Amino acid sequence: MNWITTNLRLPEDLYIELKMEAAQERKSVAAIIRNRLFVGRTRLEKDKLLKRLDSFGKKLAKNHPGLNLSKTVIDTRYER
Repeated sequence: MNWITTNLRLPEDLYIELKMEAAQERKSVAAIIRNRLFVGRTRLEKDKLLKRLDSFGKKLAKNHPGLNLSKTVIDTRYER
């Protein structure tokens, strides 16, 4: 699995809650957030999502040859 790093802005009280939970479980805050994001998702759902994303990527590549979506997303991240 490839990992993407991102930044989140959280209210201070939620961040403190996450820090306390992470300390109690001896996990990182990132691990607690990932766990909350994927609670209830089965491997089948993840595989279905990946299949849909792959299909979308193939259609995009067919309709827009030469477009590098990853580069475009990265470039737009730093535009202001």
